[in-house]
Amino acid sequence: MDRTKAEVLRYLGRRRQAVPAELDALVESCMALMRETAAPRHVWRIFDMEDRADGLAPAGTTLVLPGQDIRRRLTGCRRVALLAATLGVGADTLIRRWEHTDLTRALVLDACANQLIEEVCDEAERAVEADAAMRSAGRFSPGYGDLPLTLQPGFLAVLDAGRRIGLTCTESLILLPRKSVTALIGLGGPARPAAGRCEDCAARGVCDFAKRGEACP
Repeated sequence: MDRTKAEVLRYLGRRRQAVPAELDALVESCMALMRETAAPRHVWRIFDMEDRADGLAPAGTTLVLPGQDIRRRLTGCRRVALLAATLGVGADTLIRRWEHTDLTRALVLDACANQLIEEVCDEAERAVEADAAMRSAGRFSPGYGDLPLTLQPGFLAVLDAGRRIGLTCTESLILLPRKSVTALIGLGGPARPAAGRCEDCAARGVCDFAKRGEACP
């Protein structure tokens, strides 16, 4: 089984289980449909880092990164990249359309979208590393640990993400389109695994993946 399909199945909670032929065919068709429908876009900017009284900050911006988790994540990093990525409105529309007629297919499409946006972020992170000529310390997103989601409006404003890739957020801090990600990438420090692991996650202790003894997708 290829890694991409394995990731989709992991999002569906079937990491070590045999995959029935019917589900395997459904995953294959949904992966193809999501790739055909999605319009991946990303934008990023690299900044020097400043250590201010109220937290770390990308130099030349008014954005402040409060909390101890992001400070630990960026320890030893000389620069930081702000990244935003989205699959576009088509991915959201596709999932919603199938929710009304075939919930199973909608769930599989949702898992395919989750896998695809992570793939887009991985590609963008490699581009950031190449541009900065520095090793990445891994991605860390608002909402992980004690880094608040309230950063989202300012984060998107710094990247001009609404104009450049059509990515905005609601008053309740939900990204639109929904299949989108914002992340910070420390540069020039020690290599670390991508954030989203248990030690970084606000859901640690209650996560279904952790209860099953599995890594977060």
